[in-house]
Amino acid sequence: MALRSFGQLLRTNFGLPLLQTVRHRTRIPNLRRPAIPHWRRAVILALTKPQYEDPLKDIPVSESCQKRENFLKKDEVEVNQFEQILAKEMLAKVEESNVIIVFHRNPMSEPELFANRIQLSKIGLYYHHCNNKIVKLALTGTKYEALLQLYHSRTATFLGTEVKIPRLLRMMKKVRGLVLMAGVVEGRLMNVTDLQRYAALPPLPILHGQLVGILHRPLQQLSQNLTHHQTELSGALGRYISDQTKTSETPDEASSGSNTEPEVS
Repeated sequence: MALRSFGQLLRTNFGLPLLQTVRHRTRIPNLRRPAIPHWRRAVILALTKPQYEDPLKDIPVSESCQKRENFLKKDEVEVNQFEQILAKEMLAKVEESNVIIVFHRNPMSEPELFANRIQLSKIGLYYHHCNNKIVKLALTGTKYEALLQLYHSRTATFLGTEVKIPRLLRMMKKVRGLVLMAGVVEGRLMNVTDLQRYAALPPLPILHGQLVGILHRPLQQLSQNLTHHQTELSGALGRYISDQTKTSETPDEASSGSNTEPEVS
C-alpha cells in the first residue's frame, strides 16, 4: 500500500517538468552621460593621463611597426654569382625567342612533364627550366618585366622562334597538367583571350596583300580624278571626228548616185 502511494506521488510530482521563465535585463551604459567613477579610480586616471601627444599617432601601423626593419632585411637576400650567370643566359634566350609561353604547372611527375615537352616540341616550343628567383633576376628592368606577375607559384616556361599559336591552342587538349596563362608574341604581351584573337587572324602574306590594296586604293582614285577630264575630252573629240567623217561621206555618195545612168536592156 505504501509503495502504491509512493508511485502515485512520483507520477503526480515528477511526471511533468516544471518550467519557469526568467528574463535577465542587461544594463546599457549611457554614453552621453557616463557614470562618474569612484574617487580612487578618478585619481588614478588623472595621474596616468598623458601630458604629451603620441608621436606615432598619425603614422600607419605598417610604418610604425618595430619589426618592419627585420622583415626588410629578410627581403634583401644576397645574390649568388652562379644565379647571375643563369639569369644572363635566360635573358639572352628570351631576347632571341619570338614566342614565350608561360604555363601554370600542376603537380605532376617527371615522365608526365617529359611527355608534355615532347608534344610542345612538335610546334617549336622548348622547355626552359628555371626557378622564380632566377626569372626575377633576369627580367627585372627589361621590357619583359610584366611577366614577373605570373612567377609566384609553380610555372613552366617554353621558348620558341616560330609563331604557331593556332596549333598551340589546338594542342592544349592533349597537354595535361599545364594551364596556359599568358605569352609574349613578337615582343607583345598577350593573355589567353589575346592569343585566341591572334590565332583567328589570317596568315601574314594575306594581311600584307590587304594592306597593299588599302594603300594603293587612294593612289588609284587620285590618278582617275586627275585624268578624268583628259579622257572625257579625248572621247568627245573622237566622237566629233567620227560624226564629221560620216557627214562628209553621205553627200559624196548622193552625188555619185545621181551621175550614174541606168542601163538599157
